[in-house]
Amino acid sequence: MARKFVGASCFCLGASLFAFAVAASAQTQPEADAADTEAADTEIIVTAQRRDESLSKTPVAVAVISADTLAKAQIVSEHDLRAAVPGLSVRSGINSNQLNYSLRGQSQDANSETRPGVLPYINEVQIGGSGGSTAFYDLQSVQVLKGPQGTLFGRSATGGAVLFTTAKPTDDFGGYVSLSVGNFEAAKIEGALNVPIAGEALLARVAGFYQERDGFQTNLYSNSRVGKQQREGVRASLTSDFGTVRNEFMFDYLHSDSQNMVAILSGLYNGGFIPLGSLYAGTATPLATATGQATLAAFVPPAFAPFVPGFYNAYFADPNHPAGGLVSQLTAQQARGPFVVNSDANNLFRQKNAIVSNTTTIDLGGGSQIKNIFGYTHLKTANTGEGDGTPYTIAANGILGSTNAKRITVRQISEELQLGGKVFGDRLDYVAGIYFSDERRTNLETSQYFDLIFGGQSQNNHFVITNKTYAGYAQGTYKPNDAGLAFTLGARYTSEKVGKIVLPTDSFSVAVGGVAPPGYSFDQSATFNRLSGQIGVQQQVNPDLLLYAVSRRAYKSGGFNGTVPPRVADGTAGGDAFKTERVTDAELGAKLNGRVGGMPVRANVAFFHNWISNSQRVAYTLIGGNPAVITVNVPSAKTYGAEFDAQIRPAAWLTLGGNFNYTHASFASNTLLANGIPQIFDTVPDTPKYSGTVFADVKMPIGDSMVLALHGDVYAQSLTHTSSQSTNNAGTDISGYALANFRLGVEEITGGWSLTANVKNAFNRRYFVGGLPVGAIYQINLLVPGEPRTFALEARLNF
Repeated sequence: MARKFVGASCFCLGASLFAFAVAASAQTQPEADAADTEAADTEIIVTAQRRDESLSKTPVAVAVISADTLAKAQIVSEHDLRAAVPGLSVRSGINSNQLNYSLRGQSQDANSETRPGVLPYINEVQIGGSGGSTAFYDLQSVQVLKGPQGTLFGRSATGGAVLFTTAKPTDDFGGYVSLSVGNFEAAKIEGALNVPIAGEALLARVAGFYQERDGFQTNLYSNSRVGKQQREGVRASLTSDFGTVRNEFMFDYLHSDSQNMVAILSGLYNGGFIPLGSLYAGTATPLATATGQATLAAFVPPAFAPFVPGFYNAYFADPNHPAGGLVSQLTAQQARGPFVVNSDANNLFRQKNAIVSNTTTIDLGGGSQIKNIFGYTHLKTANTGEGDGTPYTIAANGILGSTNAKRITVRQISEELQLGGKVFGDRLDYVAGIYFSDERRTNLETSQYFDLIFGGQSQNNHFVITNKTYAGYAQGTYKPNDAGLAFTLGARYTSEKVGKIVLPTDSFSVAVGGVAPPGYSFDQSATFNRLSGQIGVQQQVNPDLLLYAVSRRAYKSGGFNGTVPPRVADGTAGGDAFKTERVTDAELGAKLNGRVGGMPVRANVAFFHNWISNSQRVAYTLIGGNPAVITVNVPSAKTYGAEFDAQIRPAAWLTLGGNFNYTHASFASNTLLANGIPQIFDTVPDTPKYSGTVFADVKMPIGDSMVLALHGDVYAQSLTHTSSQSTNNAGTDISGYALANFRLGVEEITGGWSLTANVKNAFNRRYFVGGLPVGAIYQINLLVPGEPRTFALEARLNF
């Protein structure tokens, strides 16, 4: 267990000797004068190590998107982040509102009930696992931390963290208002007001937005547009500063009354446990009729066999049930394209999020401070959607006219107390703290299946997953001299108690009369104790160049899959339990922020290798004759690759740049038992091998106070997968694609107004952003399409 961590640490120490050698032989570059330094680059401040420091001097891989870029580039959703962050994927699950980040091969399989590999934060408060989207308005920045985050942040994350920082109140009265309109009847109004109530002692800021848009798809079944979006939110911030004590309070409320983009039928896998292609064969030909009726007869008790022909023929005589069957529906969907669907499922996505963060900082003098971070989140979603991409009710969360939905409520309270600062003549920069979190997630999901089997059946999953986390951590960076060499060492001990409560209305509880099977408990729990850490070394070769090496270890705790029938076992034997996943990494990087040939240049490069043990993945199987999704642990996996991003300003009016990511992800030990059946895991989902962006920015002055700005970028990625098993590749492979985006704007600096035109996916490419790979059990695989070409015109006034 410890050998990989020791090996990675030796890798870092060896890299440090390389860095030291480079530093010893490097010639000091002449310093630019103050004017040149300011013109070269604006310093970017990040909090990747829980303290404010320059991005170019932070010895870990982190990407930052500023408030200005978020606003002008119309980055209004998680999917928009891909072009700005090398290696970041944003995957949709069963629909467009079920979102999950992926970094360096670390993500989350749909229906696994595991914690995501990449966790989101707002103002340093971890805001639950996955679910709906975040409100991208009035933000100070978005930071994407790459690699295992097992020491400093609230929860251990194996792939990274996405830090949303909201705009803070300032001591100036002012604000902004913006209005944008676009195609698909898109409209958005947004604004913020900043008010200094009592000088610098008490500051307030209120921001809000309203947004709506028509759907991208047409549903033939209901003869309507689907996928509409309607969201609104408000955020209030209050900062009080009394010299040595500073308090920052934020309340954020988001409401969404929207629909999902429907996942389309993308492939039929012939090896599924349930032969749906034969069952839903249709009546278009005598052979199809005979095949379908024979298959249906095999699914029902012998006493029902005489009724099979009549029921089968009547089902396909209904004009809503095309007689061509499932195979014809796949052909028809491929001919129509992803924006015309034929879905009988109800379609809604409702979301109510309330988030509170309160940070109190006490200056102790001598470079030390105490910080307390309190967080409260209450997240509610109601989600219905298509599970088969057809007008047949093969699998759905709520058919048309039904009130059934998948309802998730997450309530979480967190408390973190930190002590940090500098000691020993500022040579040791340290942070230490304790962390507590109490989370309760209630799931209520009613699903309908196989309506061809005499009207079908329904299943009710009603359970609670709890998590209580206690942790203590410490990390320090020590500079032994003024030569630019520094060492980092950190450790964290975490204890997580995970519980699962099967509620009385759950189908599994009802089926056994509320009495758990022998040896099983409807109220079970397990405790997972882990020690994680970080070791690193860095060399500031000169004011412009940083070299670093780091090794980290992080965990995703084990737990229980609430949708699995009660069985005392882990996933290998078809039970609901799964084990802890562990990731150890080694990262070697360099950061340059200076001038080359007189031109301002910023560049970052990182090489990484991850060793993964007990990767948490899903397997599809039959338990007691019923379809089930279980969570299993693939024994071993590895990921390695490189990330590069750079920008250069060859002229005062021109900036060129881009990023490139290479990731090789694979399962090393990939054969295991899932419900007693050998299965092979050999494709890592949500991880394109190649991805990258190139961009150009042009800014030309027009008169004394007006600037014309033109931006263009192209994002591209290679083939990726939604399934972790290559045998299930019918409709689970997402072909590579490239998207072009353009922006033209004019800004009047003195008057504070701007007018910007944006076009995304300018050439209207068809592509997919995720899907549901259930072919291994149902024969059916689904893909979620990406957005078509959209354009928007925004007017903004700063005051």
